[in-house]
Amino acid sequence: MIVNTKYFGEMEVTDDDKIIFPEPLPGFENLSEYIIIRFYEDSDSIFCLQSLDDPELAFVVMNPFYVTKNYTPKLSPEDRASLKAGENTPLVFYAIAVVHDDWNDSTVNLKCPIIINTENGLARQLIMDDTAYSMRHPIAYAQKEG
Repeated sequence: MIVNTKYFGEMEVTDDDKIIFPEPLPGFENLSEYIIIRFYEDSDSIFCLQSLDDPELAFVVMNPFYVTKNYTPKLSPEDRASLKAGENTPLVFYAIAVVHDDWNDSTVNLKCPIIINTENGLARQLIMDDTAYSMRHPIAYAQKEG
């Protein structure tokens, strides 16, 4: 099917490309279908989480392991169950970014990552109690952290 996107115009999407949030993102309760689009073909650091329900809604998301290599989000058995994911199911993590004209002011939300089960396309936003992660982690520090 052909979909309209905020940053990339019209694109062809298959059902295999769809990401489904059975529990929608907070504040976007009527929007549950998305796709992930790379901003740059040769980069695995920055992406677009594009709503299929609303062409004007798109989040800039980043690979949180690019931001901090020691990122260790903890999933509960309930989190895994909601994704229909076992202990060895491949999962992908993204962090929503707020990008400003001045890159030094840009931040990423490491406290509430988006997790996608790559086998079935189910996704959820995990809200961690871990105080080690911030909702406004400076992206500018990404290359400086270990």
